[in-house]
Amino acid sequence: MEKTSSYTYFAIKSNGTSDSGFVAFEKGIFNPEDITRVLEIQPFRSWAYGDKRIDGSEYHFSNWSAEESDIGRLDVEAQCRGTIKNLKNKIPQLKGIKEQYDVSFVLTIVPSIHGEEQPYMSFNEEVIEFCYLTGTTISVDMYIYQLENKSDEWL
Repeated sequence: MEKTSSYTYFAIKSNGTSDSGFVAFEKGIFNPEDITRVLEIQPFRSWAYGDKRIDGSEYHFSNWSAEESDIGRLDVEAQCRGTIKNLKNKIPQLKGIKEQYDVSFVLTIVPSIHGEEQPYMSFNEEVIEFCYLTGTTISVDMYIYQLENKSDEWL
């Protein structure tokens, strides 16, 4: 049986419009390599406007994702602190990126819940202050799975 788990990461994403699929505003288009150079942090995933997806279509926005943390499988607060650890001393650079580009900063929490075990979600002052100073939003991308054994199902 799979166990409940979670991880967090920080992302920089183009702002844009969703009228016909998500398309970045012109000022929101950035080269992820420029972000890597400014922050001196290697992303685990990134793409530029116009890069090809696996299916051959093109991305119409830019993305840079880094600092993934899965510290303490169910402790989201510790994961968030781990994610921002290397970013806290980059606040001036992050503000510069926001001034140069039309982008959003997102601290994403990804819990995968199996059965009744749930991650502990809390945000201490350090995480809240970082989000406030950088204009970072917090997003939860949650996955909930039913137990395989029908007698153990919960509602």
